[in-house]
Amino acid sequence: MVLLAYDGTDLHGWQYQENARSVQGELIAALARMAPDAIRLRASGRTDAGVHAEALPVTFQTRAAIPSRGLLRGLNSLLPEDIAVRAVREMPHGFDARSEARGKRYHYDLWSSEWPNPLRRRTSWWLRGAFPDTVAMARAAELLVGNHDFAAFRSAQCDSPTTRRRLKRVEVNTQAPHLIRIVVEGDAFLQHMVRIIVGTLVDVGRGRKSPAQVSRILASGDRVLAGQTAPAQGLTLEKVFFAEDGWPAKTHSSPGPRHPSRKTRDTKL
Repeated sequence: MVLLAYDGTDLHGWQYQENARSVQGELIAALARMAPDAIRLRASGRTDAGVHAEALPVTFQTRAAIPSRGLLRGLNSLLPEDIAVRAVREMPHGFDARSEARGKRYHYDLWSSEWPNPLRRRTSWWLRGAFPDTVAMARAAELLVGNHDFAAFRSAQCDSPTTRRRLKRVEVNTQAPHLIRIVVEGDAFLQHMVRIIVGTLVDVGRGRKSPAQVSRILASGDRVLAGQTAPAQGLTLEKVFFAEDGWPAKTHSSPGPRHPSRKTRDTKL
């Protein structure tokens, strides 16, 4: 298993695309030069275009007799500068980064100021104007913690058969005078779920919605009532949790629509 970090600004997400740069495509190209027999390349989840990662686990199988340190150094010499391997770890046969993942932690950065910050433009959403009410945002964030139906916080294109998810943590922290970080940790996520949560919390911070309205939005299941989908560049996958981290297997029951032929899965954010 390799742990990947990447700046997603110039990448079209994780998924391989024939006519666009992707994280998977770049990793396949690098592996082809070191371990051409590598197969079953699987990431613990898919990030959307423009989304970043600090540590995305990816598993693959190879017969190449390359020490972990050699694989780490070799891949980093072959990968482009916006992708890096942070660690390499040999896993038991059959271990799959996607099916074994138990939870994920994301953070979303907001730069709140009258002036843009060129050093933050690739990794944060610039909120012009007055600093938002982070106390109200934090109160609203607490209402999202727990096992809920998050139908109101998914994109119209999301086809997950269940909309119930469990969030263990939603926090709003001021990192610096102009920097706000929203941390979201849960067992699985719907398409664009974190970015819609952020957009809704920003509405609360700007006085467009009250914390109490967030509870009503959650109960309604109506995407129209929630906030905008926050821009991709502010979102970073921070950590993926496995059973060894003390996370139990995912268990979902859903009041939402079901499709018997499909399995519950984590989707792009």
